[in-house]
Amino acid sequence: MTPQQRQRWLDLHTADYLDALDRFDFDRQQELWAIAAQDAELEEAFEEIHQALLEEQAAEAQSQIQDAVVKHLTSASILAPHTGPVTVAMVAEELFHKTPARLSSRAHALNERLRSTLEELPADLAIHPLTAWMEQHFGPVDSEYVLEFRKAAQKVRMRANSDAEHVLAARRQKRPSEGPT
Repeated sequence: MTPQQRQRWLDLHTADYLDALDRFDFDRQQELWAIAAQDAELEEAFEEIHQALLEEQAAEAQSQIQDAVVKHLTSASILAPHTGPVTVAMVAEELFHKTPARLSSRAHALNERLRSTLEELPADLAIHPLTAWMEQHFGPVDSEYVLEFRKAAQKVRMRANSDAEHVLAARRQKRPSEGPT
């Protein structure tokens, strides 16, 4: 069998296997696994198919769960590792889910508007520079809102930094005796 014929044979069997999976044809699946038991490359292809299907199902299930949480638990927030800079929208979302009791209706309206602002937070979160920055970008702001926004911004920024550190800390270190994996 030439390499092209071999590849075609593998492609046909994997396509046949995918079709059997789609049709829930367990007899055909069993026949194909019996063939794969005699051919390591075909067996590896079937295992890769299963791994990809499991990953796809897990991603779909996670998406469905997140959609249900967002729909039915409106005050809940989904925590996910964050990449990139902390934005105004992230801070406004934090304030939306953990709303301080003393915010005015004007502050609530501003916060709602800020939930869709993808602008990066300024580096300096001191009260006066933050107030000036917010007034320059978003118009007049209540001093109570700036204080609460600052607290939420610090919390979100710390959470984003700890997520990044956690990802780095969770990586397995190779021992000198192990060599490359």
